[in-house]
Formats: sequence, C-alpha cells, structure tokens
Amino acid sequence: MILTHVIDGDAATRLVARRVLEKAGFTVTEAANGALPAPGCPDLIVVDLQLASLATLRRRHPAAKLLALVGAPGAAPLTGRLGKPFTPSQLLAAVRLCLAQPGATAAARQRSARPPRRPA
Repeated sequence: MILTHVIDGDAATRLVARRVLEKAGFTVTEAANGALPAPGCPDLIVVDLQLASLATLRRRHPAAKLLALVGAPGAAPLTGRLGKPFTPSQLLAAVRLCLAQPGATAAARQRSARPPRRPA
C-alpha cells in the first residue's frame, strides 16, 4: 500500500482526492491545514501550497514524494504540480507521474504502474 497524505483547506477537494486515491488502491490520510502526516512515513504528500511549506515537508519527510496543488485554474499538470480545480483523471495522472520520478520507493513505482482496479 502506498501511504498518501492530503493537505488542503477545502473539504470538497480533500474528499475527492481521498475517494479517487482510495479507489486506485492508495491508503489516504488528510488534514485541513498544514498539519503534518500522522506517525509513519508517507510515500506521497499532496499539498495545497497555500497551507504548507514544501521546504518544511521535505525536511520532515525526505523520502516522501510531494505533489503541490496550485490554485491556478487550468494550469497544466507538471511533474510534482497540479492545478486546481482538477479532474479525477488529472489527479491520478499527476500522482503516477510524481511516484514514477527517480527516488520513488519500489512499492510506489510498482503501484503507479498498475492500472486502477475496476469493480466486477
């Protein structure tokens, strides 16, 4: 399982991210502010840049991949950055791209390469 922590002040954004990521097989925790992830080392932190400092997160969780959410509507998803608002498919694509970058854990690379499960 890939442990993912979502930090965003908007409850709807957190809910969408949680549902999309859990459906894709991720374990998700969340915070409404810059609160740090619960004990344990997350593999991925999805964070609204207005709520938390990337530098602080990198210091506290050097092994975690960081996906920054930015409030520019229509912003093209770049490696490690996703514009808000986003669609579920844009979120999954950005997460997979982020996890595929060098330095990702073997479990994270393996999970990102798998297609999402479809209910039978």
